Amino acid sequence: MSIGDKIRQRRKELGLTQTELGKRVHKSSQVISNWERGYTTGIAADDLRQLAIALDTDVHFFVPASPEHLPWGFMTAESSSGYLQESPTDSRLETLIEAYPHLDEKSKDIIEAIIKLSNN
Repeated sequence: MSIGDKIRQRRKELGLTQTELGKRVHKSSQVISNWERGYTTGIAADDLRQLAIALDTDVHFFVPASPEHLPWGFMTAESSSGYLQESPTDSRLETLIEAYPHLDEKSKDIIEAIIKLSNN
């Protein structure tokens, strides 16, 4: 389930309109609509925090429950220390590294937020 799907699902569970949610996070209903439909290329980490508060949930709600479901699968093996480590055979990591410098700031913020969440 995408972040947009999760936003829509939780918004509807709370009986909120896109306009009402937008007011809670200081965004227009069009921005909320774009997030829900996946039209926005990235959602800033601060916006995810505001959404979590507005939707009475935790930021973890927006990311997969287990590391193997993270985008690109770049953190898949657990080390003996309990920290996640890179999978040396995953070509998606190489793709991410190559693409990262060309991403917009919001996309970079999302990647950083996911990494921080996965390390908690």
